[in-house]
Amino acid sequence: MNASDQGVFMRRLTPMHTWPAWARWLAMAGASATVAAGFWLMVTGGSLWRVLGLALFAAGTPLSIHAGRALRRERSRPIERRYAREFMPAMLLYMLLMLYVWPLQKTMEPGPLKLLTALAPALPIAWVIVATIRYVLGADELERRQHLEAIAMSVAIVGVLSMALGFLSAAKLLAVDATLALLMVYPALTFTYGVLHCWLIWRARAE
Repeated sequence: MNASDQGVFMRRLTPMHTWPAWARWLAMAGASATVAAGFWLMVTGGSLWRVLGLALFAAGTPLSIHAGRALRRERSRPIERRYAREFMPAMLLYMLLMLYVWPLQKTMEPGPLKLLTALAPALPIAWVIVATIRYVLGADELERRQHLEAIAMSVAIVGVLSMALGFLSAAKLLAVDATLALLMVYPALTFTYGVLHCWLIWRARAE
């Protein structure tokens, strides 16, 4: 391919945020399906399928971040690319630790080694939190306000739901697994924050 052909080819590769709406939604759906398939293979598959799942998860995560910006007709900025570079390896490390390291604590005797093994998956989650803070601080004033509003509302919602589950459990009206409930707090906060953040962005655009 000569220089002229390369120039024509690059011009045809238009940025994702300029694609038609159906193409941007299709890209987001494909990225989400890739991430979901990778997670499912890592959890349910054998050794080779888990490797494939890791590869799919690694490919789908930055694509989903880029597609999310494209849905809002916004080009990915350096802070999004930096966040993807920091988020992706942290989540891959988390998956590896949960699949291959954390289960080892079940056969260990109580002691420092078991303590470190049990807490190992928390380290990449802390990495993700630091990356998220860096991402929020790198945003402009409006975006920081939207992030903070989404965080505040998600904490309130998850907090109220947690209290309600606690009261129902104390009243013997609902059986709640305390371990599962504690492990689900951060994912619930993350999911609620993501939904509310998207809603705040769309509301601001509609005003």
